[in-house]
Amino acid sequence: MALDPATMLSFARFLFGFTIGSHILLVSTSIALAILISISEFLSVRRHDPAYEALARRLSKVFIVSFGVGTASGIVMAVELVGLFPSFMTLVSSTGAIVLFYVEVSAFFLEVLALMLYVYYWNAFRGRYSHWVLSVFVVVGTLASAVFITMVNAWMNTPAGFDASAYISSGFRTITGVQPYAVFLTASTADQVFHVLVTTIFAGSMVIGAYFAFWFVRSRDPADRALYSRALKILGAVAMITIVLSGLTGSKEMATLLVNQPLKYAALDGNPVPGTNFPDRFFGTVVGETYVGGFSFPGMQSFLAQVETGVAYLPGLSQFPSSEWPPLVVHTTFNLMTVLGVALGAFFLAYLAALLAKKRPYESRRFLYLWIPAAAVAMLVYQLGWATDEVGRQPWIVYNVMTVAQAANTSDALLVPGATIVAFYLLVVPAAFYLYARVFRAKPEGVGP
Repeated sequence: MALDPATMLSFARFLFGFTIGSHILLVSTSIALAILISISEFLSVRRHDPAYEALARRLSKVFIVSFGVGTASGIVMAVELVGLFPSFMTLVSSTGAIVLFYVEVSAFFLEVLALMLYVYYWNAFRGRYSHWVLSVFVVVGTLASAVFITMVNAWMNTPAGFDASAYISSGFRTITGVQPYAVFLTASTADQVFHVLVTTIFAGSMVIGAYFAFWFVRSRDPADRALYSRALKILGAVAMITIVLSGLTGSKEMATLLVNQPLKYAALDGNPVPGTNFPDRFFGTVVGETYVGGFSFPGMQSFLAQVETGVAYLPGLSQFPSSEWPPLVVHTTFNLMTVLGVALGAFFLAYLAALLAKKRPYESRRFLYLWIPAAAVAMLVYQLGWATDEVGRQPWIVYNVMTVAQAANTSDALLVPGATIVAFYLLVVPAAFYLYARVFRAKPEGVGP
């Protein structure tokens, strides 16, 4: 029996959400790996430390595997976009937004070329810094790919580069006023790109650090412990910097939502009605025009909004048709993300205090035991961030222009390939991380400890 369109719409949402959630597990670790490799080799040259060189060499082998798995996953996502949301891709290809996909491919080519030269021509350079520069190009290509894909998402949140009102009034048939370069800097692009980059680096660094923390505690081999300690020293510094930047850029992104997506802002902050002098609310629920349960910090929401945007009168859900409200679970996911993010900040505040006291927290069993669950929390926060952003834009796939229902393919022919994709990720993601560990722990001749 054929499934009804509403069921298939829910399936399309689930499938793409599951795919994104799986993909960003792979992408965040790849980006953090590229950064760790580059810093490790730089320190090996700067300090003439063979352990840093051994770390960079062994991690480069892991990055090859990570790059291959991430590429396969990216292809799956590209095919899904066409298959699940064909009308969305038609809109993208008819506007300047398609340019972002082309430049993302260009960044991918840069990453491929630099990675090939970096791994296979390690000893072909007379100057050690010359080879290290290749790792910088790998990092640039990896980050640029993430930036351009995030720009697509920013365009979906604040569309630009075409006449949206004319497109809607024409019955979604005629696209005019195309300005292809406007898509590179929409109203939300800068804030979203910076926030996504630092949170991605943070989450990936925490996950990789958990691996090194586990093996540092377990290992008794001095050479192995030297590698793990150096990796943790770098990752700890990267994580401390990016957790601070995550908080700052996250606050800035909320200010952007207030100005450009007031309904989404109201849903995330749990504002049933518009008004002034609002508290920051946590873990309650909106019932009619009242916020019920939870706890709050009086006046804090309005204070932050006033400081960051100058806006005193904050939006509420009652201003908008209920048919356009996102699922209000985004208030809970936003609260969880915020509270757990603060907890991670507290962990790294203690880590910094230990560093200043010269206690070497990257070799402390207490900190390393805590790092492992903290890494799981960091990835949960990262996933919650993406879920909050995407679900918070519902029912729109392109904000105030096209709904997900208008964009989706509701054919039940998608069930079998969709189930296959779910099975693919359930197998590939754990297998990939297992393979990363095996490749790193293998000690090829000539790569140091």
